[in-house]
Amino acid sequence: MEWKKLSTREVVSLNDYIHEWLESNEDHKIYIGCDSQDTTKRTTFAVVIVLHNKNKGGHVLYDKMVVPKITSAYERLWKEVELSVETAQTIMDFGIQPDYIDIDLNPDPKYKSNSLLRSAVGLVESLGIEARYKSMSPWSIRVADNLCRKPSKKKMQIDI
Repeated sequence: MEWKKLSTREVVSLNDYIHEWLESNEDHKIYIGCDSQDTTKRTTFAVVIVLHNKNKGGHVLYDKMVVPKITSAYERLWKEVELSVETAQTIMDFGIQPDYIDIDLNPDPKYKSNSLLRSAVGLVESLGIEARYKSMSPWSIRVADNLCRKPSKKKMQIDI
């Protein structure tokens, strides 16, 4: 994965960057999330890490990837969960424990994504990370959604 700072689009070394950021931001939370967007021929995934300092706001690192279109909504949503979990495992390998993984699934049974919610929450919690989903206002999903929908050359403002 090629991680970039949202503010400048600069490519960063994930391990070095997060460790440096944590050194100067003691009162922090780390949120991870992923969203996707389909077009006619492809699916774009955006994975984000929100580094949130209670007193200074949020700072975002992201990676975007484009794959041939995934036609199954369930397969695409599960891939979002897998990418978030993979990202969490990567930073855990650096000795850093994320606080939350935000998953883009709905707790309301009337939505199809609800059928994946229990499995996704179980997977996330098996890592010792709290899972948040749609009704819990997951910030990282909002950021990832914007990244999927916007061309990466444009700057965007994310208020957290």
